[in-house]
Order: sequence, then structure tokens, then C-alpha cells
Amino acid sequence: MPRSRSAPPRARRPRARIAGAVLALVGAGLSGVPYAAAQESATVPADQTEILERADRDRARGDTAAPIRIVEISDFECPYCARFQRESARALDSLYVETGKARWLWISFPNSTHPRAWSAIEAAFCAGAAGRFWQMHDLLFERREEWTRAEDPNAAFVAYAREAGVDATSFADCLRNDQTAPLQLADYESALRSGITSTPFFVVGDSVAIRGAVSTDRFRSAVDSVLAARGIDPP
Repeated sequence: MPRSRSAPPRARRPRARIAGAVLALVGAGLSGVPYAAAQESATVPADQTEILERADRDRARGDTAAPIRIVEISDFECPYCARFQRESARALDSLYVETGKARWLWISFPNSTHPRAWSAIEAAFCAGAAGRFWQMHDLLFERREEWTRAEDPNAAFVAYAREAGVDATSFADCLRNDQTAPLQLADYESALRSGITSTPFFVVGDSVAIRGAVSTDRFRSAVDSVLAARGIDPP
């Protein structure tokens, strides 16, 4: 089972209320700027406002006109989140995001027992400010065993940034100055207010909540039921 947060768990809420609360809080992120498929530059800007706007929009992918949205609440150090990435994420992306049926939004929620989760999220968001969130996202999950054991995880993150096509100097400045902290705090507080206590957690189409690294078939069943309820043929 997914590991819960150290804070006392809140009373379980009806799934629809949890889903609605999460989507209301992350509806437009901090910036409200539509997702851009790619940035013109792989340099992280110096201005914090611009960093936050770019990082916020780059963590969403898929057609802005997609009929449903899938929100993923996750933690790079979480073993169950990593399992979901290995076993299900790519298949679901091909089925729903690439076909224009769903837009995918990633929300951070670091576990207090994961000492490097916050820094890893910061690395992903700093890369996102250069238009490389998903490249860094994939590297962090693929090499989770490496950076969680590294003597200097930030050095590993800078190396991953170079591999992802991000300017190393501007990326390191972003990390050093904690430029993405407001976005990370907003994510964490919104998840707590929604009654979420563990990762991974998903909200499908504003209404269906999925807790844990469920099988691809179970996830598909949930998404397909939401699409069918809206008169949309599943893939």
C-alpha cells in the first residue's frame, strides 16, 4: 500500500468531494497560462515570477481542449509512484493523452519520510521553467535509486538537467535560490486541504479518485467509465 503522510490522517471524504476539491485548487495552477508544448529556450529564466509561470504550465501535457483531465498527485521518492511510472504511465499516455482524450497534470506532494523528495520536485520544476519538466520527471523516476543514495543529490540533478537539455548554470541557480518553493508549497497545501494523505493519488475527470499504484487495466476502466459517461468512445 502507498505510504501515508506523517500527519494524522483526516476523515475520509466522499470521492467526488475529494476530486472536486483537488481540481478546484489546481484548476489553473499558479499562472493560469495555457500549456506550451515546448519553450523557445532551455535556459531557466532569472525572474522568479517567470520561473513559476513556466514551471506551472510545463507540468501539464496534452490537448487543452481534451474532454477530461487526469490529475496525478505524486512524489519522486515514493516507491509506489515509481512503480506506476514503470508499469502504467506510458501505456496510459499513449491511450489518452496522445489521442487527445485527456490532459494530464502532475501535482507534487512530498512525503515527510522521504528526505530528498522536496529537492527532487524542485529539480523537476526548475527544469520545467526551461520547458523540460517531463524529461526531468522521467529521469528522476528512472534513476530514483541513484539520486536517493547519492552523497550530493543536487550534483546528480544538475547532471540530469544537462541530459534533459537544460542550461546547467541557470538550473543550478534555480535550485540554489529555492525559486520554485511557492509552487511546491501551493501543491502541498492544496493536497492537504483536499484530504489526500498518500501517493500516488489520481483524480479522473473531476469526479473519480484512484488511490495507489493500481494496475493499468483498473486505471483504464476508471478513465473509460468517465469518458463513456460523457458520451465519448474509449480508445
